Order: sequence, then C-alpha cells, then structure tokens
Amino acid sequence: MSDLNRFRIENLFTVAGQTVLITGGGSGIGRSLTSAFIANGAKVIIGDVSTKEGAEAVFKQVSEKVDSLDTVINCAGISILFNTPSHEVSDPEKVHDTLASVENEDWVKTHQVNVNGPYYVSVAAIPLLRKSSNPNIIMISSVAGLVPQRGNNTFTYGVSKAGVIHLSSMLAGRLHPLKIRVNCLCPGIFPSEMTSTKDENGNIILGDMGTKAVKRSTMGRPGLPEEIAAPILLLASKGGMYMNDTCINVDGGRYLVMKGIYDGYRLPDDSYID
Repeated sequence: MSDLNRFRIENLFTVAGQTVLITGGGSGIGRSLTSAFIANGAKVIIGDVSTKEGAEAVFKQVSEKVDSLDTVINCAGISILFNTPSHEVSDPEKVHDTLASVENEDWVKTHQVNVNGPYYVSVAAIPLLRKSSNPNIIMISSVAGLVPQRGNNTFTYGVSKAGVIHLSSMLAGRLHPLKIRVNCLCPGIFPSEMTSTKDENGNIILGDMGTKAVKRSTMGRPGLPEEIAAPILLLASKGGMYMNDTCINVDGGRYLVMKGIYDGYRLPDDSYID
C-alpha cells in the first residue's frame, strides 16, 4: 500500500510551502495563477519589472524577506495595437499602411516588457532559486508566438512571444548545470484585460475578434482560470520535476486550427474575422 502513496494527487501536485514569484500576478492570467498558488498553500510574491536595474532592485528586496524561491513565473506582458489597423488582408495598400503604422517605439516597448523583463527577472532570481530543492522558471508566451495571424491587430506582440519561447529554451540550456528547470506555456484566449473589455457591471467580456477566434477552437469557448492554473501547478510541483525545456499549449485546440490543419474547409461564417 505504501507504494501507492507516491501516486496520490496530494503528493504529486502539491505546492504547499513553496515560495513563488509571479510577474504580472495582479491581473489577467497572472491573477489566476496567484490565486491558484495561494489556494494551495504557497507564498506568493508579485512583482513587475522590465529592466535589469529594476530586476536587481526587486530581488534585493525579495532576498531580505525570503531565503529561497521555488518557482518564478514570468507572466507580465503587453500588446501594442497597429496605429492604422485593417482586416483587409488581401488589399495591398491597406496591408502596407497597416504594417507601416508600427513605430520603432512599439517594438522597443513590447520587447522591453515581454522579452527583456523575463530575461532579467530569471537571471536575478538564480541565487534564490539555487537554494530550492525543486527550482524552476515558467515563461508565459502565447500561441501567437507559434504561428502567423493575418487578421490580428498587432504585429510586435507575436514576434515578442516567439522570442519568449526561444528565450525559455536558451535559459533551460544555460541553467541545466544548475539544476534549474525552465519551461514555457503558450495560452490561447483567456478573458483578461488584454483580450477583453468590461461591461457596465464590470464583468469581463471578450471582444469581437476573440469571440470569433474561440469559436474556431476545439472547445469553442475561451479558457477558464483553472484551466491555465492546472498545467502551471504541474510544472511547479513534484509531478513536473522531470519536465525541462518543454513548451505546453493551453489553447482549447486553437493552435491546431491556426496552423492550417483545416485549410480548405469552411467553418461557420460568424467565426471568421475577415
């Protein structure tokens, strides 16, 4: 009977007693992750930084309060929309005008938050992570970093999220000798400040593009908070200790459709953006 205990969920997937740092932990997906760790007995620290100096300052304060970190989750991110958006993806003039509307500052700011920030946070966390028995870093990317989206309202976001995926893999290689695992998660559409708006009652509702996009996924709906939290808890727990340099899609099947497996088949008209 004792051999069966190792397979009990409470032994495999517990994060009780862990100390976790989550960037972007106060909103959107990050808020769901913060709630999930707190609900399961972990201590959570929330911090948002995008520069080397900012990361060093934050971890100086963190090291004065905790002796070690078990999990670092890089969830902070921004999306800057086209200044001249258009869904006329087959109109040469409009395609050019849309792409030309991206300013240099849009690239700089997007990568500062989405790529530079996770890098500097991860590096600054190394001394505290090395004191953990199960140190790991989790990068939150996006399915937008995996495939091109012609009808999307942003360009810099997808490129930056592709960078996050490769950053995760490169850090996994560099930190391999230190026994620090690094994994990546690519969410699909989850209701958040980035993908949604609020109605008059303060409830978060998907925008028109998001509503159409989720109809084309296998599940046909946006993701739920617990559905993004579950794989994160796996990666951070004993159950995920043998996982390193992985990239997990949590998108309800959206990537399956986006990469063209159904190319040539007509889906319901109201699920198309253009």
